[in-house]
Amino acid sequence: MMKRIHFLICILGLIAGCSRQPPAGLNGVPERIISLAPDITETVYLLGLGDRLVGATSYCLWPEEAATIPRVGGFGQFNFEAIVTLKPDLVLLHHNYASEKGRLNDLGIPYLETYTEHIDDIINSVRAVGVACGVPKRAETLTTQMTDQISRIRKVDYTPRVLITFGGDATQIDQIYAFGSDCLHNELLELAGGTNVVENNLAFSTLSREAVIRLNPEIIIQMAPGTQPPENPVKTWSDYDGISAVKHNRIYVLTGDYTCIPGPRFTRILADFEKILGTYE
Repeated sequence: MMKRIHFLICILGLIAGCSRQPPAGLNGVPERIISLAPDITETVYLLGLGDRLVGATSYCLWPEEAATIPRVGGFGQFNFEAIVTLKPDLVLLHHNYASEKGRLNDLGIPYLETYTEHIDDIINSVRAVGVACGVPKRAETLTTQMTDQISRIRKVDYTPRVLITFGGDATQIDQIYAFGSDCLHNELLELAGGTNVVENNLAFSTLSREAVIRLNPEIIIQMAPGTQPPENPVKTWSDYDGISAVKHNRIYVLTGDYTCIPGPRFTRILADFEKILGTYE
């Protein structure tokens, strides 16, 4: 179940992408906020606004206290009766939730759209939430921390070819989902000095066994949040023993709950990439 949750978080985060527009209908500083995505909930808490959060999705599990917030649904399946009952004065949601924005407009509930596709999107979203919620200085502090962490990343001197996969069971290789070149994880990999073996202009792709062999990555990073990593990742990839990453034992499984959530904790993903790539200098 957890694997499916994290897979859904990743997929929806990738296709979501902060609003460039102030929330229409918002009067004053919101005191009752509903979040419709895990990355948004993380932003709310990191801005010190957790006490204003009155509703969240069943997938909003960080920080721990977020798990106690009343639920208003999951991904793409929101309970608007519950939302109305909670009497929010602001709903935060991804920009591509078109039907949900329509329902909120009909109900006269103000909302703010967020974007998460790339680092700039996340930083701009944090700032917009901070301004809309009356804590712009906190938002600037948080975004400065993020940009400082980025500036401290030590880029490796070589350019390893890396395959980043996500979803599924890290102990067996069935369907391979890989991050493409148009997504946050690709951006983070490049900041750390690596290059993505998947060069299409998509956020993610499904790869065949033949495609993985042809791409021949030097390093494989598996994103498997909330799961147990395999004792021997190379053994898991034994059917791919001809590729460089397997032959040279360069397979890494990241199980942190942040690894597939495109929110302010992306700096932890970046730090993971820096550590992995730095191993081979």
